[in-house]
Amino acid sequence: MKFLFFLLISACFSTSSSAQASWKIRLNDTTVLSTISENEERNTIYLKPHQLKKKKDLLLTYTSTERKKEWERTMMVYNEKDQELVSKKGNELKIKNSELLSFFKKSKQIKIYTIAVPTDPKLKASIRVRRVHLCTLVLH
Repeated sequence: MKFLFFLLISACFSTSSSAQASWKIRLNDTTVLSTISENEERNTIYLKPHQLKKKKDLLLTYTSTERKKEWERTMMVYNEKDQELVSKKGNELKIKNSELLSFFKKSKQIKIYTIAVPTDPKLKASIRVRRVHLCTLVLH
């Protein structure tokens, strides 16, 4: 009986710990990155100028398995000097290729991060928020 109880508890913990977030990046309707792990080296996307000449866009979709109603997600785009270029609330970030090309005229690489913060101002003031690196874009 104790073994069965232990097995049941172990199954509950392993199920909850395997829940992860994932994100997918599409450029010109083609998936260029789909991952569940934060890794700056592996999550680097090398782009060619002709890919950004199309009148399409880059779409980043962040999917979280754990939905917290009282928290809001923000997607942020930074240049190589760690200056914020764009910030949008929500689980999706859409950037037109022309806008992306203008970012690359001023910076060699662009990094995209996300954060989640509580909507309650008291709770927001009491926690520390870490940016999660989603990808780095490099123009070749």
